[in-house]
Amino acid sequence: MRAPEHIETTRLVWRKPTQADAETIFTRYSKGSEGVSSMPPDQPRSVPRDILAGFLAICTVLGISIHQRIVGADLRLVFLLTGAAFYVAGFARGRSRPVNIWLKGLLISSPGVLGTAALIMNDGLHRLLVPAAITITATLATVSGAQTRRFWSSARRRALFLASVTAALGVVAFFSVPALVAYSSLKIARRSVQPFTMSPSDGSTVASRDFRGRVVVLAFWTSWCLPCVSELPELHVVYTRFAHNPQVVFWAVDANWGGETPEKARTFLARRKLSLPWAFDSGGAARALGVDSLPTIIILDQEGNVSMAHFGYDASERLNAHLSDRIEQLLNHPARAK
Repeated sequence: MRAPEHIETTRLVWRKPTQADAETIFTRYSKGSEGVSSMPPDQPRSVPRDILAGFLAICTVLGISIHQRIVGADLRLVFLLTGAAFYVAGFARGRSRPVNIWLKGLLISSPGVLGTAALIMNDGLHRLLVPAAITITATLATVSGAQTRRFWSSARRRALFLASVTAALGVVAFFSVPALVAYSSLKIARRSVQPFTMSPSDGSTVASRDFRGRVVVLAFWTSWCLPCVSELPELHVVYTRFAHNPQVVFWAVDANWGGETPEKARTFLARRKLSLPWAFDSGGAARALGVDSLPTIIILDQEGNVSMAHFGYDASERLNAHLSDRIEQLLNHPARAK
């Protein structure tokens, strides 16, 4: 009887995949048609280049926004520019390390904090949702661009599908901006006000106690404030609508910031042919009403309390309708508007 042959067996042991395994898989997956890996070996240089790509993207957004005066005009264009610039940056750097796509997106979009800081400096802390949404837009666009580039060599259909989905989401975001801006800019809250005074254009003095019994619209601005330049003509339209109603009072209040003078205010309004009643804040009106950024519109109810505050300006948010609706509520249903 023959002895049984020795049979060798292989023992399979499972272990948790490591980062090296992930990089090996990604390197094989990212090979082009020639079978040559598209992943560069110089990972230490990849991070600075990612940050540089993001820096170029945010500089492009800021440069175009300032040159074309988009900020303070229409934030939909800011969102569109941000998404496009960071998508291109992500696509340009998508085939390099790090392997983790979200880490890649965060590295490239990190210089976008410059744009976020610029918006916060312009609008104060009242509209934080807007810069937060722009930051999220930059990050998601970067991730999408980088992933599209990684799909491009070996899965072209996936790449085109992802690019199409990104474009569709961009359209949805574009048309959602007005609602976002209105939600973050409008504050409906009733609060009392400390006494204050203003100096109208004729050199007299108007005190807050003189406003009792009427709805008062106070628009704070300066001649050097670019969003104010865009907002005042819209305010003038609302003023014209209620000009013959003695129960409604409008004042375009120069905030007396940054070297403003009554002469500058008068020249500014005359040059733009705005017939709004205007006053100069010489008695702490901005401080009493909590105004710390420009432009800001405050509506006082018939009892002299703040009924509505609007911070910043954007052409997409239908400011005329918001102001007119609030004034009508206070005139027709003052108890309901409280």
